[in-house]
Amino acid sequence: MPASRTFLLAALLAVLSPAIAAADSLKVGKPGLGPVNTGSTLCDFRGCFGFGTQQWHRPAYVQPNYRPRGAGPTYYLPGAAGRPQLTYDPPPVRRVQPAARDMNKHIAWCTNEYRSYNPRTDHFLTYEGVYRVCRSPYR
Repeated sequence: MPASRTFLLAALLAVLSPAIAAADSLKVGKPGLGPVNTGSTLCDFRGCFGFGTQQWHRPAYVQPNYRPRGAGPTYYLPGAAGRPQLTYDPPPVRRVQPAARDMNKHIAWCTNEYRSYNPRTDHFLTYEGVYRVCRSPYR
């Protein structure tokens, strides 16, 4: 049994040693290759900083519409509105309803609708005592 135990322990150590070395290379400050080369990179709330032969800095992401506190007001910029339109759409076509084709249908509708309708003046008397022009669907 002791021989099989040592063989099992040696096999386990052989399998786990590359994984331990790869996990060790991901620590900041140690050079090595991992999923991302973080050997000489430090990232915190200010952004990411690269150290080594070529130093670099990538600031943290800031939303495009973000304005920090105390930045002051944003004033209107004349160029922000864009250029004026050079061509304009034609005015809308004004549709005029044609005159009543059959005046007899108009008179018949108004007579049926209002008891006080007068066909000679095209007016009817309201309950308030005011004369109004009859507006029918045929006019």
